[in-house]
Amino acid sequence: MTATSRPQPPATHGNGTRAPPANGAETFAKFFECWILQQSRDLDALRAAAAAAPPAGPGPDDDADLRRLVDRVLGHYEHYYRAKSAAASDDVLPMFAPSWISATETLYLWCGGWRPTAALHLLYSKSGAQLEAQLPAFLDGAGLRDGDLGGLDAEQLQAADQLQRRTIRSEREIDEAAASAQESLATTKMVELAAAGQGMEREMEAKAEGMRRVLEMADGLRMDTLRAVVALLRPPQAVHFLVAAAELHLAVHDFGRRKDAAE
Repeated sequence: MTATSRPQPPATHGNGTRAPPANGAETFAKFFECWILQQSRDLDALRAAAAAAPPAGPGPDDDADLRRLVDRVLGHYEHYYRAKSAAASDDVLPMFAPSWISATETLYLWCGGWRPTAALHLLYSKSGAQLEAQLPAFLDGAGLRDGDLGGLDAEQLQAADQLQRRTIRSEREIDEAAASAQESLATTKMVELAAAGQGMEREMEAKAEGMRRVLEMADGLRMDTLRAVVALLRPPQAVHFLVAAAELHLAVHDFGRRKDAAE
């Protein structure tokens, strides 16, 4: 998916969940609950695959099975963004103030979702934690395992650094597009319409179209970055990365929901 593509959702999801037609925030909110359940199922499958990996590292057949699992999980993310695009084409406003997430989660929104560079920070954080877990055995003379993120090699770290730099540049371009769309609210024409007290509907719809383009760019970059991180990893490492991504998202979502319910 490119940062500017806008595919339509398929009729059904891989697990039979139907993608929402472009009929607004209420339908997407219901879809989001289905997505959370799907992500939980994916997390279970990813954890099981990580736990079943042989200590000596997976062989070619194991790698092929892990790659199929990784591709399936990435396909679910693709489906999510297609469904989101379809809903935003009907009304983009709820995508920037979503009712389907908690107040805690809204603190970390960037252009209607997670900041793409967060995927790189997650990679580095999980890699550091898994490397630290291997250090006692390494100090006793064992080699570092390359079946998890603690075994990232120099070439992978260089590729991750280059990806981070590209992603930061893309984020800045989107920030500029968002600023331009937001500043367009205060044009001379808008000032005149506000003073007249009428005729703003068509102009506001034009402003909303600018924010649709921003969301489309941001969601495209989110998916592109996720795929690029996975592409630089070996299949067992990609499983560990996707486990970390799902655990973090689901944990923050659950915490936020519980906090909202308590208030």
